[in-house]
Amino acid sequence: MRRAIKDIVLPVAVAIVLAFVIQAAVAKPYEIPTASMEPTIQSDDRIIANRVIYRVRDIERGDIIVFDPPQSAIRSCPGDGSGDIPVVKRVIGLPGDKITVMNGMTFVNGEPDVVADSARPDYSIPASGPDSVPVVPEDSLFVLGDNRPDSCDSSRWDPDPFVPQDSVIGQAEMIYWPLNNIAFVD
Repeated sequence: MRRAIKDIVLPVAVAIVLAFVIQAAVAKPYEIPTASMEPTIQSDDRIIANRVIYRVRDIERGDIIVFDPPQSAIRSCPGDGSGDIPVVKRVIGLPGDKITVMNGMTFVNGEPDVVADSARPDYSIPASGPDSVPVVPEDSLFVLGDNRPDSCDSSRWDPDPFVPQDSVIGQAEMIYWPLNNIAFVD
């Protein structure tokens, strides 16, 4: 009996504890319930989020992040499945950036922001002058889905289109399920 405990039960218990510790502190799996990040991440894909990366480096434009949705997202997008569930989007604007989305194009500080393979949006934030251009506040982010016409993101959240940086859980690192979609996310 002692040998069975030593050879089977103890290693299994250690593996389970390590799995919980790694999930809580390093990497956590998430299922993607919507098509908002297609074609980069498909609906029903499962991803691994790196929970450590932003302790060693700052969030950068273009990162695909996992975050808890702000209240403006929950109010602006009822029924999209977000609610209390973490959301996955691409960082477009960093603190101090001026964001404009017009005529299907996103501009960051006056320059077009182009994400390869992203679907062009059919919405716009009209800009009538410098005061109407949203400036990303300190400690906040402006995020968009890659499937912009079908993404409830910063372009649609009202009245506050920004994600607080302290609600960021981590960076989406890889798709691990289904097996035919295994890939690193970028």
